[in-house]
Amino acid sequence: MHPRLTSALFLCTLFLLPWTWFPPFPWLHVHAQWSDAVFAVTAASWALEKWKIGHWPRFRPVQAALGLYLALATASLLLASPERQAGSLKLLGMAELCMLLVVTSDLALRPGMVQAMARVVAVTTLLTVIAAFAGLILFYSGKGTNLIGPYGDLVESRRYARVQAGLYHPNLLGSYCIFAFSVVSRKKDALPRWLRRAVLIGLCGTVVLTFSRAMIGFGLAAVIGAARGRATRRMAALYAVVSLSIIAALTIWNLSLDPTRPLGLHIKAAEPASRWETLTSSLRTLADRPLLGKGLGTSPGVYRDSRFDAHLTLLNIAATLGLPALLAFVSIAILLWRNRRRPADLALWGGLAGLALDSLAADIEEFRHVWVMLGLAGADRSLLPVEKEEPER
Repeated sequence: MHPRLTSALFLCTLFLLPWTWFPPFPWLHVHAQWSDAVFAVTAASWALEKWKIGHWPRFRPVQAALGLYLALATASLLLASPERQAGSLKLLGMAELCMLLVVTSDLALRPGMVQAMARVVAVTTLLTVIAAFAGLILFYSGKGTNLIGPYGDLVESRRYARVQAGLYHPNLLGSYCIFAFSVVSRKKDALPRWLRRAVLIGLCGTVVLTFSRAMIGFGLAAVIGAARGRATRRMAALYAVVSLSIIAALTIWNLSLDPTRPLGLHIKAAEPASRWETLTSSLRTLADRPLLGKGLGTSPGVYRDSRFDAHLTLLNIAATLGLPALLAFVSIAILLWRNRRRPADLALWGGLAGLALDSLAADIEEFRHVWVMLGLAGADRSLLPVEKEEPER
């Protein structure tokens, strides 16, 4: 395969990331989308290209951690899961995500590729912003569309709406906004100034309209990205501490909030918070099954007699796949941090910090853009392809 074809396919995958339900793609799983199909072709093209030229990414501990993570997920499926069909599809999705990290890490090393990624993400994000605001306009016109998402724990009202654009939930859109903000902020010279400003301003407005906890992670990504001096670094640290406190409070207490009437905020003492219930029930599941978890394809938490995910990424992985799988997942992030470029790319790692904060209130381990971000973190000199040795003359 020609390198340009592989790069073009990968850029097409990025363009399709924020489009889940449109255009419709009913394939294998309810949350499957066209980016999955395009990335499958991308991965095949990448592998064939590497095989033809004989240059493979150098084997490093992060690849070993990825392999261990998949192996432990497979063990959880075969030995613990009562949901074999759902678990098998989950395993296929996990393999795609791990491959997304590997391919992103390799392709981002190509000259001009990071700039091209920034341009593609900027264009598709601008379209996403337009879709979000179009959904809001239609909502106030009395027309319901899939551009608007569910209210979740918030008070349902006709006075406001939570946008989700082309994604399937406002929380997922909020998480994507953190990713897009980081990617577009990294390469200021890759975009015309007007386009970059339009995308960043649009992202700020869109993430607010999701009314999700991702707003807090978005703010953390922004303050870390701007932390160039001692004072701004202290501000970023203070923001992180305050953010953690807010996330903890929102998890423990069951707040009743209508964003259009903030003074009406109050605690509903009669019933526990949904995230506190899913968190504590997931902890009980983990205590009962610490080695392999409840099983791949299952939900470890309970809320109102229904199965739910933990709504806390690390706990969800541990309670579903077991503590060894959690250690493998955490080691991926640790190894990428240890191999980072110095000085650190503040926009990139600020985005990852924002996603990490968001992970304290959501299950983001299956979000495709999260693994693209991890792949960008892996695009380091230590992951360059093995150089072919010159034959002796």
